Amino acid sequence: MQLYLIRHAETVHNVAKVLAGTTDSALTNHGVAQINCLAQHFVSNSTKFTTVFSSDLSRARITAEGVCHAQVPSSGETPLQPIVTQNLREKDYGSMEGRFWNTSPPSPRPRDWAIPESKESMRKRAESFFNEHLLPLLMRDPHGRQNIAVVAHGIILQELWAYCIEIFNPTDTQIAPRIHDTNMTTPHRKPTWSNTGYMTVLITPDATQKTILHTFMPGFAFVVLSIDEKKHLSNLRRTRGGVGTAAHDVKQRKIDQFFR
Repeated sequence: MQLYLIRHAETVHNVAKVLAGTTDSALTNHGVAQINCLAQHFVSNSTKFTTVFSSDLSRARITAEGVCHAQVPSSGETPLQPIVTQNLREKDYGSMEGRFWNTSPPSPRPRDWAIPESKESMRKRAESFFNEHLLPLLMRDPHGRQNIAVVAHGIILQELWAYCIEIFNPTDTQIAPRIHDTNMTTPHRKPTWSNTGYMTVLITPDATQKTILHTFMPGFAFVVLSIDEKKHLSNLRRTRGGVGTAAHDVKQRKIDQFFR
């Protein structure tokens, strides 16, 4: 299995540097352009996904739909659609939703103050997603060449990553040599994701079949092939005049549509 962990495209809250965990933040025009670049990048690299999972929040779902719609189905094949799940939602910031990233909670806190979601709660959601969705696909065809995409959010992707590091055999968990020049030299360092940046992980049966009691996935190798990959954005430039950072309007027509 080749697993692609993808963060959603840019939103108006990202640009404003405002917390929007479970808030359904709108994509910017630049974010929509990022999705198009990402989708075409996978097509040009002949990356054909067998399954795509997504958070149910619109910024992730629309990113996943863009990737799916660019995939060309084989003859008689059903067009690919994302499988949406709440387990991939971003952290719920409670009463901090809508506040600037560097803002401290008020003191004293109001009586109706909602506490942000705990790390334990997020880890439980990541574990449920892995066990309910990824594990069955892996066990059904461990030697198969499946390309699986998971489109979600930065913090929940970190929790999913951390859970994988816990359950796979440490001696069979590694980072490919070609990416050792990045700031993440060991699998145990916390990765980060840019908008539409993605991590690629190869999970394959390990011929050595090592077993360690505290791991749940003995006999599998976990190899990181890329971290926050964003080559697809290298030629993308933000539209000036505030257009690029404005919320995307699905009713807005592109200029080339007027000259067909």
